Amino acid sequence: MIQGQVTVGLAGGSGAGKSTIAALLVEDLKPLTVQVIGLDRFFRPAAELPTYFSSLHGEGQPDYNRPDSLFEEEMVRICSVPAEADVVILDGHMSLHYQRLRAIMDVKCFVDAEIEDMMTRRTKRNLEAGYGGDLDTILHYNRECVLPGYQRYIEPSRAHADVVIDNRGDATDRALGIEDACNRIREAADR
Repeated sequence: MIQGQVTVGLAGGSGAGKSTIAALLVEDLKPLTVQVIGLDRFFRPAAELPTYFSSLHGEGQPDYNRPDSLFEEEMVRICSVPAEADVVILDGHMSLHYQRLRAIMDVKCFVDAEIEDMMTRRTKRNLEAGYGGDLDTILHYNRECVLPGYQRYIEPSRAHADVVIDNRGDATDRALGIEDACNRIREAADR
C-alpha cells in the first residue's frame, strides 16, 4: 500500500498473456493514469543466475524461473517508491511470489492460461524475437526449466490473487476477469 496510488500485482506463467492483459487494463482504467513496471528488468545477469541441468547441453544453464533469479531487494525498493500515476501495475511472472512485494499491493491478479498454450506462445515469441536459440533449444528449456519453475513457484502464487483472469481462450471469460480487476482497482483508487 503506497499513499496516493493503487499498486497492482499481475502474475502468471511465461506466455500466459500478462503484458497483453496489462495493456488492456491501461485502456480500460482511463481516465486513471497507469504506469506498468515490467519486473523482467530485475533479472540478474546471466552469469549470476541460478542454474538447472540441461540434458540438451549436458551441463548447467541459466535458470530465469526461480525466485532467486531476480534482485528481490532492488525490485521491492524501486516498486515501493510512489510513482506519478494513479495506478502502478507490477507485471512479472513471480510478482505474487514475493511476500514483501505483495505487501505493497492493493490488488493482486493472476493470469490463468493452459500450460500448452503458454508454452506455444512463449516458443513462438522467442523464435520471432531470435531469443533463446533454435526451436529444439527452446523446447528443451520449456520442458526442463520453464514448466518446473511454473509448477513450483508461479502456479502456487495464484492462491494470493484477489482476481484470477481467465485467459484460456474464451474472450468473454477474459473480459469478465479484466472487468473484475478494473472494478477492484477503481474501488481502491476511491479510498
